[in-house]
Amino acid sequence: MKNEMFTPHFSLLEFTESPTARKHVIANVPPAEAVDNLKRLCENTLEPLREALQLPVVITSGFRTKALNDILAHASERSQHMAGQATDFYIGWGQRLKGLSSRELLIKAFRMIIQNDAIDYDQLILYPTFIHVSYVSKEKNRRTILLGMRNGKLGYGKCSVENALRIQ
Repeated sequence: MKNEMFTPHFSLLEFTESPTARKHVIANVPPAEAVDNLKRLCENTLEPLREALQLPVVITSGFRTKALNDILAHASERSQHMAGQATDFYIGWGQRLKGLSSRELLIKAFRMIIQNDAIDYDQLILYPTFIHVSYVSKEKNRRTILLGMRNGKLGYGKCSVENALRIQ
């Protein structure tokens, strides 16, 4: 698989690399439609976020084949990852430069996605150590905000913009 650059800061390889896929000998190769979706996700969500933050956005999970998705413990059978429409990430090495903890940087990115008109998204989920974000299309994005933990357990609670912006 050729490593295509989608935007100045994001490439196809970042979205297909998977230690779990390697461990289970799964070829995590996206079809052309998923590659197109990943490119739109980068152009409309991740690159504008990266530019606004001026910090690395580190992809931890991008595209997943059905076989890879099926072996992951908490993956949905309708996961947007399988269509190349979603990614999970954290904010990279900026902690020391910005004087913020990893969690504070995550909250900053979460808020920026919500507030910055140049950053479009379909679904935004804040977890304790990463953010899940998806992009479908300008016409179909729901701009749904969820919290990935409720009462200390994995679970999804819908969150208003106002409440999301108050999260510490």
